[in-house]
Amino acid sequence: MRIHFDNNYFVDIGQTHGLGSPWIVKTYRKAFLFRRLISTDWFLDGDQAKRYADAVAAQAMRDPLLRVLKTRKPGWTLFASSR
Repeated sequence: MRIHFDNNYFVDIGQTHGLGSPWIVKTYRKAFLFRRLISTDWFLDGDQAKRYADAVAAQAMRDPLLRVLKTRKPGWTLFASSR
């Protein structure tokens, strides 16, 4: 699933195949014919991944440069399910 913003950013939500596989939320910036990866976050629950992607979309509307995501330490973040 892909969520587009009007300022050249988009979020992809996907899941690798297999039982118990994590949900991956990747944020990209469109640049001409290419896309640049901004952040990658991993979730154990599809609903949690969707809520996070919606929060990133809302943040992008307030801060078009996504400074919060760009200034995080490098690496992936694995979020446990709240259940």
